Amino acid sequence: MKPWAFVVYLCCTLTLAACAPKTRSFDKTVSSSLPARANSTLAQTANRLGDPKDGRSGVRLISDGEQALVSRLLMAAAAERTIDAQYYLLHNDPTGHLFAASLLQAADRGVRVRLLLDDMDTSSYDAMTAALDYHENIEIRLFNPFWRNQNLLIAGLTDFKRINRRMHNKSMTADNSFTIVGGRNIGAEYFLAREDMNYADLDVLAAGPVVNEVSQSFDAYWNSEFAVPARAVVGEPEAFSLPDARNRLNELVDEARQTQYGSALRKSAQESFADGALTLDWVPARLYADPPSKAAGVETSDPILASQLLPYFENADSEVNIVSAYFVPRNNGVRWMTELENRGVDVKVVTNSLGSNDVVPVYAHYAKKRRALLRGGVELYELRPDAYQVRRRGVNWAQSRSGLHSKAFAIDDRYLFVGSFNWDPRSVNINTEMGILIDSPALAIQTLGALDEALPAYTYQVTLERAGQLKWKTRGSGGEILEYESEPTGSAWDHIISGFLGILPIGSQL
Repeated sequence: MKPWAFVVYLCCTLTLAACAPKTRSFDKTVSSSLPARANSTLAQTANRLGDPKDGRSGVRLISDGEQALVSRLLMAAAAERTIDAQYYLLHNDPTGHLFAASLLQAADRGVRVRLLLDDMDTSSYDAMTAALDYHENIEIRLFNPFWRNQNLLIAGLTDFKRINRRMHNKSMTADNSFTIVGGRNIGAEYFLAREDMNYADLDVLAAGPVVNEVSQSFDAYWNSEFAVPARAVVGEPEAFSLPDARNRLNELVDEARQTQYGSALRKSAQESFADGALTLDWVPARLYADPPSKAAGVETSDPILASQLLPYFENADSEVNIVSAYFVPRNNGVRWMTELENRGVDVKVVTNSLGSNDVVPVYAHYAKKRRALLRGGVELYELRPDAYQVRRRGVNWAQSRSGLHSKAFAIDDRYLFVGSFNWDPRSVNINTEMGILIDSPALAIQTLGALDEALPAYTYQVTLERAGQLKWKTRGSGGEILEYESEPTGSAWDHIISGFLGILPIGSQL
């Protein structure tokens, strides 16, 4: 959505009175995850990778986009009984086609596939959804759907409280033995597959007890009142049948395989997941997730994710490192981080610059708080939009603009959290989120070391001069220090738009 359209939509829906929405009825069955089988391929893989059977989980961080897509495709290919996938976005693009085809192929082998999608961006492929949902082994549900017989603007005016709350969770679990949880949606920009813009992102591939926690969370969402059978939303398949869907996906997958990116995926599979290449660190790990009841917009006895994580920060002793694509601290956030600094906890935040941010209103309301954060002692780093060109990541590195999409934090060289949670009001109060908290000094130190190594060349450090002027500093290609006294990214028009958006009272919705 374009920035101006986003603002018009928010202003309309926030200022006009809403009418009571029509009640919808539909049939839905309750289903649950199936326990892992000890003799399944994936369970045996976990054993081979060193499962100690003592309550620890095996984890592997996946920062490379091509590897992230390959891991999902290989999990689907290895699944024998079940696949449960939960995503905010599934794009109608080559990576989405590869993902959908992998689920269809699994279903054709007899694997039960449950696919839960937020309905934010599914209407463009309703025909494919209806056709796949007709498969005897595939069931698709849409979270908080936009009813197809109602105009989007009308829905915003009459049903804003409901449709404003989205399911931002991202997970994929196979045979209750392996799971992937993190920041990535299913789309080309999350897997280094676009030529114009790709995201830096992070997932956790996991085995062991934490997988069952992810499955239990999935079941809660799947069986909640907010997960509506796709057929009740998009209707029965008509002109586009299941055989049509299979043939079309096969064509699209064949096209994708012939590209340079398809070759990169095959190379990634050989290098990262061949025998002996995959390793896991067996450490204490726990899933934290919002309850699906958060989507109702009313307080319940179930604590939200932000409050579940708060004790870790309250007990922080030395440092807090935050990586957040969308960072909107608001006044309370500034005070909270300043209080951490005042009691001796060093706070470092990495987020997007104006040039790397894909949601300008978010950047505008973050930028308003920069001086206050810096006065409070917080270190700020903004991603350079040419970071992928500097790092030469993926087949599209030469021309791709970079954007940060990772959502992670580390505390005291011990705890590392990776998931879908951004540090903004939307993640805290509106959308549902999830993530895995890893208790491992070794992994935390390794991750922070890699971050500290990357920051000088791939970000701008923002500092505050005595006169109150902001300064941006980075390292040039020759190792020299480059300093800027005005924002080094974004066009003049971007700065004008950002300044205007920053004065609008929309921060609580970002």
